[in-house]
Amino acid sequence: MGFKEDLEQICGKVDGSFAASVMGFDGIPIETHEARAPSGIELQTLLVEYSGIVSQVRQAAEALQMGKASEVSIRTEKLVAVARPLTPDYFVVLALAPEGNIGRARYELRVATPKLVAQL
Repeated sequence: MGFKEDLEQICGKVDGSFAASVMGFDGIPIETHEARAPSGIELQTLLVEYSGIVSQVRQAAEALQMGKASEVSIRTEKLVAVARPLTPDYFVVLALAPEGNIGRARYELRVATPKLVAQL
């Protein structure tokens, strides 16, 4: 399986999923699967902006000698994004509805991480 199939599988296992993406910390998406479009949200723009936030959190954790960030979650009224670093250059992110299954999202990303890393 490639990234597209893996991301589709992750979205299929998490209730409320909007999209999953493998992205570079530079904001460039490697592959994205959109399960459904959230109302009033430009998903690609959001993912690019969130890549900057995830990168800053990662850098802050290391600068404060807290170790490597293993997961970053951002929750707003309209969307929850859960991101996990894959390598120093890439991360995977899952965007879902606030009422979606966030625990399952975290689990599926954690389980998928080794498989995604092997493809990079």
